[in-house]
Amino acid sequence: EVTPVLECIDRIFRKFDFRNESGLLQFWELCMPSELGEVGCNLMLADQAVMSTQDEGLEDYRSRCLESRCRFVGLGTSVGNWLAGRAVQTRIADHRTIHHVLTQEDQHSADVGGKGQLVLPVFYGQGAGKKLLGIIEFVTPVPKESYVEDIEQFHSLLEDEGLKSKYIGKTIKVKYDGDLIKFTLPLSAKLTDLHRKVKTRFPGLENQNLCAEYTDAEGNPIRIASDEDLRVCMTEASSKGAKFIK
Repeated sequence: EVTPVLECIDRIFRKFDFRNESGLLQFWELCMPSELGEVGCNLMLADQAVMSTQDEGLEDYRSRCLESRCRFVGLGTSVGNWLAGRAVQTRIADHRTIHHVLTQEDQHSADVGGKGQLVLPVFYGQGAGKKLLGIIEFVTPVPKESYVEDIEQFHSLLEDEGLKSKYIGKTIKVKYDGDLIKFTLPLSAKLTDLHRKVKTRFPGLENQNLCAEYTDAEGNPIRIASDEDLRVCMTEASSKGAKFIK
């Protein structure tokens, strides 16, 4: 029997706009906790919630996933580069864009290889009562420059079904007047979002005009004066695998 959760995901997949591009949508559903001693859960690849355009490479990837369709994920489980498993552990979205550098150590037994990928955790409820239901996985034959538009579309479709997810983001460390704070910004954030976060943490700056700079990979200070500057900053940090932006 198809559960209500899978019915919701199936409707979302049917409404998803691929924008005339190839792609695979599949859903990893959270199952009952494993009987193993480790605290965690099983991820089961659903039969019903799947949508794919015609592409041999995507069909091959789907087949490989079905070969090991039920996998245990614990807090201490090494998931390698399996993004769906990583999203269960972190509870945040993740992606593999054109900027991702694939290495031999980066492989997983059923990895997407050179394809692009986006994973989003799906939640029901609010606050402390929020429950993780599973992981939406979106795979494209070629990695995209960005999956921000797809993320926005998923968030809208999930909201229509009474479900939620989390944005891909970066940890931002801000130093001002000898104090250091940190917070998370989604990759789709605007300059006004950055300023609002800073002013919230430093109330004394509420009525001030801000000038923000970040340190690039070479250690140079670069001014963030526009939405495009912030996008470049976020993109560079993602491509370099940086854990935070200072």
